[in-house]
Amino acid sequence: MSITFKLEIDGHSEALNVSNGNAAALLALAGLLSAPYGEIPYEQLEAAITKLLRAMNSDPARAKAVTSVTEGPRWSEGARTDEYLQRRAGEMMAVLVLARTYGCGVTWG
Repeated sequence: MSITFKLEIDGHSEALNVSNGNAAALLALAGLLSAPYGEIPYEQLEAAITKLLRAMNSDPARAKAVTSVTEGPRWSEGARTDEYLQRRAGEMMAVLVLARTYGCGVTWG
């Protein structure tokens, strides 16, 4: 399963698609509750951007979100490296900054 973070305004659409586990990690880094769907209203974008920026520049902030490979008979979760988290956090921050620029929120699901 995957989760897509997206914004749509005035015919412009921007999206970031990640796995459920990676979405949960990004939401945690942004200081948001992990849920399968939701919305970041325009008024909360600045706080989420600030938390993501801090996480991108702080090894301890990202340490909890880095995982190793977990496998079972019906479940497999790939590893998230620190480099992966930094890259994806930067991509998510770009979506949030664009939403702030357009004056809209970001949804996910």
